[in-house]
Amino acid sequence: MPPFGIAILLIAAPAPMAPYQVAMQVVEQRIIIRIPTRRSLRPRTPSSSSDSRPAGWRERPADECQQASSIARARFTRPGIVDMLMTDRRLLRARLDGECLGLGYYSAFYLVPGEDGRVCANRDAIVSRAGSECTISNFRILEPRSAN
Repeated sequence: MPPFGIAILLIAAPAPMAPYQVAMQVVEQRIIIRIPTRRSLRPRTPSSSSDSRPAGWRERPADECQQASSIARARFTRPGIVDMLMTDRRLLRARLDGECLGLGYYSAFYLVPGEDGRVCANRDAIVSRAGSECTISNFRILEPRSAN
């Protein structure tokens, strides 16, 4: 074959394929839990009377981490303190690092639990709907103090 024919074959031959690139997309999942707040954490019962209220609350130590899905509702009792009613009817108090005055303004707040599904003191924060964050410093269990 004359040299001219070889040139035509080279031009007509398909170009070698370039190495293909693989696109990889990483999706990170972040779960945010909305906790409704209430003025009172007492369960609504028609037979509740004022003389059955406890004289006060006694605090005792609680685990540093709590299951986020166990929080039913909460209320801001005073600056820097959030009382939570758990699904098992326990009362839990979360003490915050600061006063966090803006948290009580809205009807709910947000918790971003860790990958383990738990909310831990000195790791996680309560986030207001406006975006301000307050780190949880510790948890305490609230027990009714006897009236005597």
